[in-house]
Amino acid sequence: MSIIKSAKTVDEAVKLALGELSADIADVDVKVIEKPKSGFLGFGSRDALVEVSLKNEKEFEKEDDSQPSVEVSCCKEALSAKSDDIEKIEEFLKGLISNMGVNGEISYDEDEEAINLYINESDDFKVLIGKSGETLESIQYILSIFARRNTSLEKRVYLDINGYKKRKEETIRETAMTFAKKAIRYKKVMRLRPMNAYERRIVHSTLHNMKGVFTVSEGEEPHRKVVIKPKF
Repeated sequence: MSIIKSAKTVDEAVKLALGELSADIADVDVKVIEKPKSGFLGFGSRDALVEVSLKNEKEFEKEDDSQPSVEVSCCKEALSAKSDDIEKIEEFLKGLISNMGVNGEISYDEDEEAINLYINESDDFKVLIGKSGETLESIQYILSIFARRNTSLEKRVYLDINGYKKRKEETIRETAMTFAKKAIRYKKVMRLRPMNAYERRIVHSTLHNMKGVFTVSEGEEPHRKVVIKPKF
């Protein structure tokens, strides 16, 4: 798993990424995409942009290959532990939303990168999602901390409510691509509307490999926005 963060300095951007991943610096690889630039008289300044990736640890798998009988036993225990851990996260999520005065039906699936939790039936989706998805992101962050401290799972925790996050990500990516193409075509700097950190991260990740443009975040919260600049 990797995420992209921007800030005034490389160190600040890395700290933001570590907080998002709930990881220590020793657990990640850091790639500096853009170095910060102070500009001249306030013009041409640029934030630092970094990509922070969780390291993959596979040493134990190699050791297990040399001892088939031990591998079968370990795998059974791991599957059992993982099931228990997911149940812990589900129960914690149920208690969390219950304390918010909301009931919901929780389901999950799992892929190579994440444990994906979904709340698809609820008596009040708006309370759980919040303005611009901020409450949803806060709940996911709390879940990530709980999973890191109380389970053996190494994957990140992803939460979506009534398909909100998926629809929003698709809309933001489409908007980012549209503005990026305009920046290239007209050789003009394009500024998106103010976005929260989660939304800005989607734009940066969508465009960071696109030829002809680069992105930076400018402004102060809650008016911070992504700026798409053509490469001349």
